[in-house]
Amino acid sequence: MISLDVTSLVKTIVAVLLAGAVLLVWWQRNQLIPLLTPHERAVRWLSLVGTRLLPFLIIYVILDQEPRSDVAFFYERAVPALEGKMVYRDFLSFHAPLFTYLTVLPLLIWNNARSIILLMAIMEFIILNATFQYARRRAKYDTGKALLRYVLYYLLPIPFIAIVLSSEEDIWFWGFGLLSLGLLAGGLKAETRAFAYRAGLLWGLSMIVIKFMLIVLIIPLFFLIRQRLWFVLGLLTIGLPTILILYGLMGDKFLMPIQHSSYPMAPNFASVLRPVLNSLFGTTTLTSLNWLGLLGTIGGGSWVAWRARHIGYERAFVPFFCFLFTLFMLLLPSSPGYYIFVQLAALTFFILDDQPDHWLRMAFLNVLLTVQPIIMIVYANNAQYTNLSMLSNPVFLADYVIQVIEVILLVWLTRLSYNRLMALQ
Repeated sequence: MISLDVTSLVKTIVAVLLAGAVLLVWWQRNQLIPLLTPHERAVRWLSLVGTRLLPFLIIYVILDQEPRSDVAFFYERAVPALEGKMVYRDFLSFHAPLFTYLTVLPLLIWNNARSIILLMAIMEFIILNATFQYARRRAKYDTGKALLRYVLYYLLPIPFIAIVLSSEEDIWFWGFGLLSLGLLAGGLKAETRAFAYRAGLLWGLSMIVIKFMLIVLIIPLFFLIRQRLWFVLGLLTIGLPTILILYGLMGDKFLMPIQHSSYPMAPNFASVLRPVLNSLFGTTTLTSLNWLGLLGTIGGGSWVAWRARHIGYERAFVPFFCFLFTLFMLLLPSSPGYYIFVQLAALTFFILDDQPDHWLRMAFLNVLLTVQPIIMIVYANNAQYTNLSMLSNPVFLADYVIQVIEVILLVWLTRLSYNRLMALQ
């Protein structure tokens, strides 16, 4: 096995090279678009093969590395689910009840943790192709512009690490968002009861497929959707039977994901303010800070959704989605940097402008979000900076400075998404 330090070094080098490739492709876009456009389908498939399947082959087949991070966690839960055991009652899970059983599907073909990575890569490919088609149809992108952003997404470091090394599912959140927009594709109007009810059904389903964390989006959506009562009815149509079934099968053990207490993560407001305001943070538990972060996200998101209610769901959803989840990253003390994966496809296609500084900042942020966890975990031993004197340690100082820069860039993305939304009024 490769040692952790070597693995971290390789991960950093790959992140820097991918970020450089993003900037190179962007700066050469006028020359590349005419070359890529005639081969649209081939470019999309080659993006999957070159940045996901080929690295998978090198890392897990040729080098025979064992999957780590969330891949191992998912596999440890999928094995008992494959044996017919029940989530929450028979084994631990922090995801929604159906998620673990979905990760069982690839094990039916290849009973190995590596198969879950392939599942996540395929799901990402499906969601990104749907994003590509939506950008062409609804956002009125020409094929070349949409294809360029497709390639840029696949070159970004965070999606590469999230899929190939960690097997993260967070892009599924955006996938459900696309499905909700797809409800309007057949001529259904966002102002109708039919749309509100179907949207409620869909988002209710998302809560039992991915994570209960989606409540931070679903509550604000109540204020964005016109026919709010029908939206709630749709949620209840899915939610009430699910709660009754889960309670009947396992009692209150189905509350396990809600009761889960996470570790403090970075970057967020709490991680950068803690050494400055330690008198406040030192007397407040992480659980309390997380609840405050959730309430702040839901409250702030609901206020913005209420302000944007006249824009309409179809036009407002994408910038609102990006605003909400960047706000979530900033306010929740247990939010890790890789959560940007939730909205990164939407940011790449719909929020970032054709300005070079946007792509420079995004590439830089991706590198920082790759490097900072390495410094924090490997070299700083997950230190929480409770006072400024700790920053006399060069490693701690480097970690903290990177966190501050990351938070500044996340604030920029939050403001950029908010401005996109408000500009639609």
